Amino acid sequence: MGTIYVLGAGLSKTCNIATDAEMLAALDPLLKATPQKDGGPPRTTIEHLTEQNFLDGGGIGFELFMSNLSSLKFLGDCWGGKKNVFREEERELRTALRSYLTECVKSVNWNAEGKAILDFMKIINWSADHILTFNYDELLETAAEKLGIAVDDRIIHLHGAVSERTLAWPTFTKFAYRTTKAPLAPRWKKAFELLRNQAELDELVFIGYSMPPADLEAKALFNYSDWYNSLPGIPFFHGKQVPASKRYSYEICVINPSPAVQQNYKFFRRAPRFLWQKFEVWLRGRRR
Repeated sequence: MGTIYVLGAGLSKTCNIATDAEMLAALDPLLKATPQKDGGPPRTTIEHLTEQNFLDGGGIGFELFMSNLSSLKFLGDCWGGKKNVFREEERELRTALRSYLTECVKSVNWNAEGKAILDFMKIINWSADHILTFNYDELLETAAEKLGIAVDDRIIHLHGAVSERTLAWPTFTKFAYRTTKAPLAPRWKKAFELLRNQAELDELVFIGYSMPPADLEAKALFNYSDWYNSLPGIPFFHGKQVPASKRYSYEICVINPSPAVQQNYKFFRRAPRFLWQKFEVWLRGRRR
């Protein structure tokens, strides 16, 4: 029996890695500012697209920004042989993101802010638990290496990781292109198999993940597995009978300091237990 941990940006925030609301400001200094055709001051890709597509110019998160840019890519494809500037801008942002996250992990002080990540890795039962993460950084893998832990295939990056070729943005169009779908689809299939294997599941724990409404693929993954597990009678899982005592018996727990995320979890058929705590506070209680 084990636990499935679902990780969002709130966990990486522990090591001073930007969250969704902070990411654009963190990436902007890494981008080249280019002169504008109208003679205005030089703009980076982030500044230019924000000015074009978001009238108020404030409160724009990485998810919303990339959702907009991903949609513009399709517009660019309709131009035939002309250069798709939106695809080039996405490539520029992807490169900046890799650079930013790689440097963040390299600069972690494992005796200070990184200690919480090390402690988290120590409470995982690596023979029974699994981690589904939407984070691109490789904090966990670096921590595992420092601790000498063999994680094997128990950490699944559903959106890809910085050391990999493919990164998927948290939007509902992320699998519209085969180049993204083909390499990541097996991971989503594996995640679904883990989530619906309730005979081996004791707890589903969301840490620092807001279940963003824009990421319909992610919500569908959890919603469909939740429906499957809530059925009154589930005959088999991989050819084995699921005991009645294990049918939808696992606990769902959400660790997040913001009560605003509660509405994003309303689709669960069993009410989750919400702990309005930062990751470090929850971890201290978990280790007792």
